[in-house]
Amino acid sequence: LATNAACASGLQAVGAAYDSIRLGNQDAILCGGAEELHPSVTGSFDVMFAASTHYNDSPTQTPRPFDRDRDGIVCGEGAGILLLEDYEHACKRGAKIYAEVIGYHTCASGEHISQSSKPALVQCLRSALASAGVDPDQVDYVNAHAAGTQQGDTEEAAAIGEIFGESVPVSSLKGHMGHTLGASGPIELIASLLMMKKGIIFPTLNLQNPAPDCLGIQHVCASLHKPLKTIVKNSFAFGGINSSLVCRKLGTA
Repeated sequence: LATNAACASGLQAVGAAYDSIRLGNQDAILCGGAEELHPSVTGSFDVMFAASTHYNDSPTQTPRPFDRDRDGIVCGEGAGILLLEDYEHACKRGAKIYAEVIGYHTCASGEHISQSSKPALVQCLRSALASAGVDPDQVDYVNAHAAGTQQGDTEEAAAIGEIFGESVPVSSLKGHMGHTLGASGPIELIASLLMMKKGIIFPTLNLQNPAPDCLGIQHVCASLHKPLKTIVKNSFAFGGINSSLVCRKLGTA
């Protein structure tokens, strides 16, 4: 099964695997995403004025998620694959379990071909939390999609702020690896699970001056050591397509 939802594709693949297993259709599924960088891809974002162009002489300074001086995305490439398994099936074979997927939701607003929408992001997050049976104050960390675009970061910060306020740490990994597009969801989910294992939250790289339109959330600007039991991963895409996944650490993880 190939999920096809632009930059939300990889996380949708994880969500589709979760749904199939919890409904009893499969015992185990390999899921995730892969993206190969090509000049035509970067060129497409440049034509849409969504690519970062102000830091060509200092490329390590961009992208700048949530930052006052952000000016667009930097395309990356890579792959992230996870094995989702029924719990009993995993236990029988002695699998190392990093976390349990406990909630998922995906939706599309259809309001604009490329721009994000705060109400749709709020709906996606609330529905994912509801499916997990988790209240916002039970979440320990939100791994944001934030890619460094003007409107996308603004809308996501507003959505996260409406649900979590400033009580939950939030960071984006795009500054570390660029935007790996369809692979970004699973790659960043894997990184988040490793953060959960180590009890550390990686900061949003290049976030030096949080933008006025991205305030109201708890930005992580330096490595934060904190036990993580429940995390939320966001992936948002062109077409107003949104995906949010909720994971919980098991006692033996």
